[in-house]
Amino acid sequence: MNFFKQAQQSVNSAQEAIQGAANQLNETVTQVHQTTTEAIEQGKTKVDNLIVLGVETTAQAKAHSTETLQQKATEIAAHYNHFTTQVIAISTSGMTIAYALKDLPQTAADLAREMPKIAHRLRYKAGTRMTDLSRSDADVMNLFNKIPGTSKIGDSHRNISDFLSNKHGSHIRSHHNGGSNKATNIVWEIAAENTSRHAQNMTGGEQVYIRFHNAFESLLQNSGTIAQLGLAATGTAIVTQALVTAASYALDLYRGDITIEEFKDRIIAAAVSAGIATPLFFLIFIVILALFPEFGIILSAPAVVAGFNLLFGIGIAVPIIQSIIRHIEADGFGEEIAQDHENWVNELNRLIEVSTQEMQRMTEGLMPEFT
Repeated sequence: MNFFKQAQQSVNSAQEAIQGAANQLNETVTQVHQTTTEAIEQGKTKVDNLIVLGVETTAQAKAHSTETLQQKATEIAAHYNHFTTQVIAISTSGMTIAYALKDLPQTAADLAREMPKIAHRLRYKAGTRMTDLSRSDADVMNLFNKIPGTSKIGDSHRNISDFLSNKHGSHIRSHHNGGSNKATNIVWEIAAENTSRHAQNMTGGEQVYIRFHNAFESLLQNSGTIAQLGLAATGTAIVTQALVTAASYALDLYRGDITIEEFKDRIIAAAVSAGIATPLFFLIFIVILALFPEFGIILSAPAVVAGFNLLFGIGIAVPIIQSIIRHIEADGFGEEIAQDHENWVNELNRLIEVSTQEMQRMTEGLMPEFT
């Protein structure tokens, strides 16, 4: 009897244990389900937040990219306008000085014809003695070329005469020590300083001092002429830059890409920029011309004058060409021309790409020879 009671109790205990385990399992499943559901909901929320954030970030990036591109375009335009201003400033300054020098004598015969007194002094005097031979044509012109270029602009005959009025042809290596009368051994020096040196050779420091002294004296003597040339160069550059800017942005104004106020502001800014840049370049040219008289030979050469004219033309033409290209790309001349322009650009890019690939292929073909 006791055995059956114990068995019944064991069965009841087992049922209770099983029921408890089932209840525990149900609770565990329910908890896992709740946890999973919460995790899924949180994940969906996070994903939704990430999507929203991504969309917002993409929109911001796009806006920032557009703004950056516009800013870059503005910067490129500013640099381009600055470049154009520099080209016009340099070419105008160079042309003004080159034209002031272009009619100078180029040979000893020209010098004797146009400035006979100066030519006579360079050939027979300027450091020579009574018993010395006269100088060759080459030495005469080399001595002439040692006169600062700033004394050769304007009324060159009078300015050169003024510069030489208190000068001696001083020997770098003294005549007493065997120095020759060739132009390579002669510099233009204040007469009193040459006399005080007596038979001593000229030092390197003295030669540098003489060069700077002559340049400074020439600049002072011809400051009026230099100022007039500088004003002429600056005025020409300002007017030219203003006209070029107006022409280059006229089509943009016509299309409505810029307002009339922006149009005026760009013209004024370009004129101001030219008015600042040109005097600086002009002064650089003038100082070099005073310190290094040989520079005058380069500036007065016909090829250099033609080069400055070409540079001036480029400074005018390029902005206008760029304006026409912008107008074509904006269908300003009609869709057909814009399409032709696009086709031409694409064909040009294709040819460049093909040429690049061909060069790479040829290079790769040659590489084994070097390995």
